[in-house]
Amino acid sequence: MRSRWLGIDIGGTGTRLQLMEEGGVWSSFRKVATASWAQQPDALQALAQLIDETLEQQPVSGIMLGLPGILSRDRKQVISLPFIQALDHQPVAARLAAQLGVPVAMDKDVNHLMLWDLLQLEQLPDNAVGLYPGTGMGNSLWLNGHFYHGEHGGAGELGHVPVAGNDLPCPCGNRGCAETLTSGHWLSHWAAQNAADTPIAALFTRHGEQPELQAFVRRLAQLIATEMNILDPEYLILGGGVLAMADFPLALLRSQIQQHLRPPVTRENLKIIFSHSTDYTGCRGACLAAERLFRSAG
Repeated sequence: MRSRWLGIDIGGTGTRLQLMEEGGVWSSFRKVATASWAQQPDALQALAQLIDETLEQQPVSGIMLGLPGILSRDRKQVISLPFIQALDHQPVAARLAAQLGVPVAMDKDVNHLMLWDLLQLEQLPDNAVGLYPGTGMGNSLWLNGHFYHGEHGGAGELGHVPVAGNDLPCPCGNRGCAETLTSGHWLSHWAAQNAADTPIAALFTRHGEQPELQAFVRRLAQLIATEMNILDPEYLILGGGVLAMADFPLALLRSQIQQHLRPPVTRENLKIIFSHSTDYTGCRGACLAAERLFRSAG
């Protein structure tokens, strides 16, 4: 039987599932509301049932989960998922594997977005950083040819650096985190107060010249430039739901980032790429990660 992998991209809003046969043949994409299983009395059991519905149709060789939060360094334990707290402090992959009878692994969802984008390049770079602002601030670190997780699994939490003068509560439990001012959550709050009749996807189309939205772009650029000046990667890959909004000022974001880069070398040599991610990208990246992991393990 040809190997087949299941990639699952779990976001705070939507959960996406995708199958990939060896050779990159895609099938059976499915998207459901995360709340449809995460708010059940036993969220892990509900997630297992959702996966099992796919496996009944197509048996697989391995499953990879992408999760929006902090996992242990060895990727065996969920530590904190601010938007899906029902899975906190659980060995999610091991429990799913035991129930489903299939190898299961997990990583931060943003690393699967980043893996997909990295594999679109002519060759894998040694060092790259991915920033994917959405509901929160997805941040992926590809250093010395590997994803960097940090000593405790908490690397790449740029959205949780504190911002002076900011006292907004963050889902992580702290106050003043950068992502409370630079993510889709802030945009949704601003839209509710100032443009209630505008669909969120059209916010920049109709109101992009508003000073508050221009300031949002500047704050985001400053945050990104901070990490670039610390890590000095070859590539900066930018994507995520916020940047995919219609008429988001990508050129302004790029110029504002470059303005804050340390001259001369970082400013002149950093390669900035905008990701052409789709609804499929995260779960397809998870499929590729499953293939890389389980093939090497086998």
